[in-house]
Amino acid sequence: MGMRRLILRGLITALTLLLVFLAGALAMHFGMHAGERQRILDLQARVDTLRMTEAETNARVAKLQGELDVELATRRGLEDTLAKQQQELGRTRDQLAFYEQLIPPGPAGAVAIRAFDVRPQGGFLHYRVLLTRNAPAQETFRGRMRFMADALEGGNPAKIELAAATAEESAAPPPGTESGPAGADPFALAFEQFQRSTGVLRLPPGVAVRSVTLEILEDGLIRATQDAVVEGAAPVAGTPGVTP
Repeated sequence: MGMRRLILRGLITALTLLLVFLAGALAMHFGMHAGERQRILDLQARVDTLRMTEAETNARVAKLQGELDVELATRRGLEDTLAKQQQELGRTRDQLAFYEQLIPPGPAGAVAIRAFDVRPQGGFLHYRVLLTRNAPAQETFRGRMRFMADALEGGNPAKIELAAATAEESAAPPPGTESGPAGADPFALAFEQFQRSTGVLRLPPGVAVRSVTLEILEDGLIRATQDAVVEGAAPVAGTPGVTP
């Protein structure tokens, strides 16, 4: 009996130890799998976060690329505009150099008539004038033009001051005609180094104009004069043989 009890107790003890071992092994097994699953879940969450970050970064990159494209297009437009402005500046400098060559030597501020011509146009005279001045820029000459006609009036020589024709009188000014604001002196001058003027002069009725003298006045004093022959002007009736 005693032996049997010892054997039975030994079996029970061994069985208990086996059960404890199995329980520990199972607990360890399931614990390891639970930890692995949690680690996988953590990694998946990290991957999702990285994907969201990548998407946001790609969006920012696309936005910056768009802004860069706009900036480059704007820069190219500005470069084209700058190139055109530089070309225009070059042409302006060439023109300035040309006109500076026309400025005559002489006392500072001297005004010269570089070109002056008149031609008949119906009952009017169309004139063109180019003036230059030996003076630095920013020094403005202020004066006016006066047109004195060498004419025949009633068969007798006469000196007549010609007035400017109005737009209504001349119907339509010829191309290139310059006109100031209403009420302004059409012969007024205000320039620094050169000025081009064109306009229309009124011819008094019954007067044959043979030539016109242009006078440049400053404070009532004549600073420069030049004559121009009126070519092709019709003679006044009753004065045969007169060449206008």
